[in-house]
Amino acid sequence: MKDFDSLINIWNEQKTQPLIDYKEVIVQYKTGRKVLSTKLLIEILIMFAALGLLSYTYLTSDFQLWTTNLGMIVIAACFIYFIVMQISNIQSISKSNTLFDLPQDHIRFIQQFRKTRHTQHTRDFKIYIFAISFGLALCFIEFFYRLNLAVMISLTALTFIWFAICYFYLMKIYIKKEELKFEEMLKDLERLDAQFKDV
Repeated sequence: MKDFDSLINIWNEQKTQPLIDYKEVIVQYKTGRKVLSTKLLIEILIMFAALGLLSYTYLTSDFQLWTTNLGMIVIAACFIYFIVMQISNIQSISKSNTLFDLPQDHIRFIQQFRKTRHTQHTRDFKIYIFAISFGLALCFIEFFYRLNLAVMISLTALTFIWFAICYFYLMKIYIKKEELKFEEMLKDLERLDAQFKDV
């Protein structure tokens, strides 16, 4: 009898669960997408500034070794790849903004976009870090001949520490924050979708 009473209580709780205001969910969803797009746009602007600084350094410095030229090209290619990837992400977000889409269409988009971002944050980021490290290593060959040993060792150690902090700490925080944002967007949309199905 206790089991039967428990089932009735569960059924009553589900039955009396408050309905979600679809307008509020849509506003929150649009706000979440706008926040994500703005974050990506800021990252693009920062990378453009870094690319500009790299180009200025390349054009105004008198590098002697071909390895430095190749290293600068590799690093610039990484920056350009990052910019193109983020522009592609912003375009994906803006193309998904269809007024007549059902909640499950938005859910599918977020799930697919989330997978794409996960790939970018894991596999693609490893390749990106390796390529930038390779480019810097090529540049450091010339620095080795121009700088004294203590400065060169310090510069190499600081670069290695910075890459380690980015890879093992900052990137994990970045991924966690983005995952929480996706979870938040999905949770409300899934409840709204279930509500439409129940009607």
